[in-house]
Amino acid sequence: MLYDRHGPAVKAYVLRRAGASVVDDVVAEVFVVCWRRFDELPPEPLPWLLGVARRVLSTQRRGERRRAALGERLAEVGRDPAAAPAIEDGPLAGALERLSHPDRELLLLIAWEGLSPAQAAAVLGIKPATARVRLLRARRRLTQSLARAESAVPTCAPLSMESSS
Repeated sequence: MLYDRHGPAVKAYVLRRAGASVVDDVVAEVFVVCWRRFDELPPEPLPWLLGVARRVLSTQRRGERRRAALGERLAEVGRDPAAAPAIEDGPLAGALERLSHPDRELLLLIAWEGLSPAQAAAVLGIKPATARVRLLRARRRLTQSLARAESAVPTCAPLSMESSS
C-alpha cells in the first residue's frame, strides 16, 4: 500500500534527477530502506521517502564519480562532456542552472514535486523555518537571474515605415 500510494511520486522525483536507466534501481533501494526502517516512518511518509531518494541518488553519484575516476586512470582518457545530463534551453533553465545546487534543489522540490516548504525541509534534512528563509532567498536570486538574462537580450530597433530617399 505504501508503494502503491507513494511509488509514482518517488519515481517521478528520481526520474527528474537521474537517467531513466537507473530509476527503477533507485526507487527499489528507497523502498528497501523504507522497509528496513519502517518503525521510523513519519505519519506523512512522502517527504521522508524523497529524502531517502535524495541520499540514495547522492550515494549513487559518488559511486559513479569513483568509477569514472578509476576509468580515467586506467584508460588515461578524459571524461566525455556529452555524457553530462542536458537541461532544456530557455531563460528559466539558464537561470536555474546559475543558482547554487541547494537553491535549485529547494525550488525544484516545491515546484516540480509539489511539496510545501515544511515537506521540502524534511527531504533536505533542515528545519522548516530554515527552508522558508532559504526559499525566500532562492526565489529572489532566481528572479534577479531571470531579470539579468532578460536585460542582456538585445532588442531590435523598430522599423520605420518611411523610406529615406
